[in-house]
Amino acid sequence: MKAILIIKEVDYAVRILSELHKNSPLSAADLAERQNIPSPFIYRVLKKLEAADILSIRRGPGGGYDIKTHCGQLTLYDVICAFENTFFVIECMKSGYKCVHNGSLGCCLHREFAGLQVLLKNEFRRNNLEYLFAE
Repeated sequence: MKAILIIKEVDYAVRILSELHKNSPLSAADLAERQNIPSPFIYRVLKKLEAADILSIRRGPGGGYDIKTHCGQLTLYDVICAFENTFFVIECMKSGYKCVHNGSLGCCLHREFAGLQVLLKNEFRRNNLEYLFAE
């Protein structure tokens, strides 16, 4: 089985934000239909984006979901963090994690993964969503 770096919910979230960047507010049903997101996922994704203060919801006629934080201030890293409270390439990157392979000489894999983690974080923060959605 292959490991996946970006979970499906993050993919759905970016597609939802892209749609709302073009047209908002939109209902959950409209977003699900326009972006072909299965109904079991749409509310879970919207709820996490709202909890992360990325989306807001307006109730009543003409209401729906809208982007609360401007896409020029959001990056892919922000979206990933809305679903994963932490951003770790591998479990041993967690603070205080006791790795049986990381003795007094240090683990060469730990150092390599730490470098990769910094590179990935910077890459996910490099461009804002407004820039990405303009392409």
